[in-house]
Amino acid sequence: MPDSATTPASLPDLSQWNQALAEIIDHCGDEAFFPRMVAVLQQHMEVDHPQIWLFRRDLAPEAIYYEIAREEVDVQIDRYIDGGYLLDPFYLSGIKNQKSPGVYRITEISASHFKQSDYYRSYYAQLDTSDEIAYIIELDDDACLHISLMRNKQTRAFSEDELCFLQNIEPSIRSLSQLHSRQANLVDREGEKIDVRGVNKSVHRAFDLFGRSLLTGREKDVLGLMLQGHNTNLSAEKLGISPETLRRHRKNMYQKLDVSSQTELFSLFLNSLSHFEQSPGEDPLASYFAKPEAPANGED
Repeated sequence: MPDSATTPASLPDLSQWNQALAEIIDHCGDEAFFPRMVAVLQQHMEVDHPQIWLFRRDLAPEAIYYEIAREEVDVQIDRYIDGGYLLDPFYLSGIKNQKSPGVYRITEISASHFKQSDYYRSYYAQLDTSDEIAYIIELDDDACLHISLMRNKQTRAFSEDELCFLQNIEPSIRSLSQLHSRQANLVDREGEKIDVRGVNKSVHRAFDLFGRSLLTGREKDVLGLMLQGHNTNLSAEKLGISPETLRRHRKNMYQKLDVSSQTELFSLFLNSLSHFEQSPGEDPLASYFAKPEAPANGED
């Protein structure tokens, strides 16, 4: 009896893929293009959470198409747009040019041990996802497509044969996606761009204001460097203070913000971003930590 790892589902047929290309080509330039592409991929392998993202420099990511269970939309789509993407190695690779376009498993593209990364601890661990393989497709110098193929925690990880298949079809995925992007004018289309006033366009302003209402000037300096991922020694060097002094400022800052690690600090920043959009000139923590008003007498 053949092993399950060598079943046809694990060994997608390139000839069948080539035959299915006509179905995808027929929809270049229209709204059915990505749904059709995803459907064809799902004929060759299990994909539980397919997502197509448009990454553009100085704009928040835009979800072009996705198939996600209702209970997962908040964390996989909304929270990602609200700041989860900032540490995503696929986003950093695509828009910051940290990796060549191609197809990658997330554990391959992550700069360090993935489950030890800030991205995993502050965001990715909350997803119902056991594995992810994605295409990074360059559209121009300031934009790319991110075609993410995820498996949930009830599904086994992608096999090496499946990864090899996805690598083999990368040229056709890339060429068709670039053709569709040009015909649909994805990069420049007006009216479809996300209002990123409080999330991406002004993210540097949010960094500047974050914690201002609670911290001293020096604690705020330490906070800014930590949010940028600098370690203790490098932060101390940049500020011209000793590592011991920096640790003292960090301890005081942690107490005031009620966090105990750099990962919790970054999670706090992400969670507070929605409050920055409400009051873009104020410290987002001021409203984030504000106690809700007590109901008036006679109200529930």
